[in-house]
Amino acid sequence: MGEVLFVSAVPLGRCKSTTRIWDMYDGPKTFRCGVERMCSAERDGFSVVVCDSLPRVIEDKDKAVSVNLGHGLTGGKRYGLDEGVHPWVDRRALGQIDYAIATSEAGIPIVAGQLGISVDNVLPLGMARTDAYFEPMPEKPKGRIYLYCPTFRGLGDKGHLPRIDWAKVDGLLEDDETLVVKRHHLTQGSLTHGDFKHISEFPPATPTELFLLGCDVLITDYSSTMFDAMLLGKPVVLVVDDMREYLAGRGMYYEFPDFYSPRWLGVEGQEELLVLTLRDAAEKGVTDVERKCLEAVAGACDGHSTERICELIRSLA
Repeated sequence: MGEVLFVSAVPLGRCKSTTRIWDMYDGPKTFRCGVERMCSAERDGFSVVVCDSLPRVIEDKDKAVSVNLGHGLTGGKRYGLDEGVHPWVDRRALGQIDYAIATSEAGIPIVAGQLGISVDNVLPLGMARTDAYFEPMPEKPKGRIYLYCPTFRGLGDKGHLPRIDWAKVDGLLEDDETLVVKRHHLTQGSLTHGDFKHISEFPPATPTELFLLGCDVLITDYSSTMFDAMLLGKPVVLVVDDMREYLAGRGMYYEFPDFYSPRWLGVEGQEELLVLTLRDAAEKGVTDVERKCLEAVAGACDGHSTERICELIRSLA
C-alpha cells in the first residue's frame, strides 16, 4: 500500500472532514497544511493525494492519484470558478483532479461542473464531517433557541448585511426565547451592535456545530449551514432581503428560495413576522420541502461517509 498525502488549507484539527478520515484511515499517511503542497506528490513518495480544499497550485503531481473531498454540501450558492468568484483558484490545478466526492447522486453533475472533470469521476460518497450528526447528541438546552448564521459576504457580495432592527426583535422575544447570532469566521465586525436581553452574538471562532446542536430553528440566507441544520432535523427560516441582486450576481444551484424552505421573508420592517415565523417553525418542525431538499443535496450523508471514503483511498493506494 502506498503512502497517502493529506493536504488542507487549514491545520488538520480545523478541518472536520479531513480529521475524521485521517483518524479512520489506517494506511501510511502524511498531513501537510497548505494546498499548494500537492506539488510533485509522486516525487515525494506519495501514491495518493487527498485534498479537502479548492487547490491553489499544483505544479505537477506526476502520476499520484488526487482525490478532492468536496468543499461544501452541493446545492447552495454557486462557486463560480469561471466567473472570478474565487480568483485565486488555478484552473490548471482543477484539471489534475482525478476523483471528487459528492454528497448526493443529484450533486454529481454539480461537482463535475465545479471542478471541470468527468461525471464518471465524481463519486456520491457523502461528506465525512456529517457523520458526527448521526452519533448520540447531547441534551438540548432548555428554552427555545433560534440560531442566526448568515453566509460570508465578501468578494462579489460586497459585504452586504441584512437590514434587521435587532432592538425591535429583542423586544418581541419572550423570556424563554433566545436568539444566538453566529457570524461567518471571515466576516469582520459585529452583526448586531448592541446590548440586548434576548440576543447574544458569539465570536466567529466558536464552532458553528455547537450552536446547531442546541438550537430549535436555524435562520440563514444562502449559507450551506442550512443543510447541516436539516441533517440535524432543524427547520430553516430564510432571511433574504437582497435576493434579486444575489441571484443575479452569484446564484444558487436550485430554484431559490422555494426549493430550500417554505419559510422566507425579506425582514426589513418585518421583524414581527420574523418572530412569528420562528415560533411557527419551532412548533411544526421540518417540512416536506426541507426533507426533499436534503435528499437532493445530501442524500449520501448517512453516517457512513468516512468509511466509504477510506475504502476508496485504500483502493487507490
